[in-house]
Amino acid sequence: MIYEGNCRLGDLFTSRREKGRPGLPTLSVTLNDGLVNREDMERKQDTSLAPEEHLLVKPGDIAYNMMRMWQGAFGLADREGLVSPAYVVLKGKGSINPLYASYLFKTARMKYLFWAYSYGLTDDRLRLYYPDFSRIPLATPEMKEQERVAKLMGVWDDAINSADQM
Repeated sequence: MIYEGNCRLGDLFTSRREKGRPGLPTLSVTLNDGLVNREDMERKQDTSLAPEEHLLVKPGDIAYNMMRMWQGAFGLADREGLVSPAYVVLKGKGSINPLYASYLFKTARMKYLFWAYSYGLTDDRLRLYYPDFSRIPLATPEMKEQERVAKLMGVWDDAINSADQM
């Protein structure tokens, strides 16, 4: 059976290719923590790129590492920043709740689809380019349901984080 869904990711997201600008923090996509300030990382990586050579990420955008998206290397932006031009920046088209999408992208099914639509000879060479990302089928509920799910998942995340602090 072929899974079709009710849309494709390209119906929900476009690729933001805006150039960065001076004065914004440089952000990195991590596997476990999403989008973080590069200067806060234990493994410091300096960049020789000018701000204009980076990509701009805005609140609500999702930036992903095209070589590790199938492993869950993406992050939801909560502020403006600069990211590597090697990343893909996704801008929602208005019919997807970005927080809902960030939870959806963590599911085993979506990780499998990210892997299946990636290209490369071996897993460590796989890349998920935006045109291939945009073809991935998806079944998504109406916006009100997306908002409810995202809010509920946020409550669960807060509870888990509180329990971890004890």
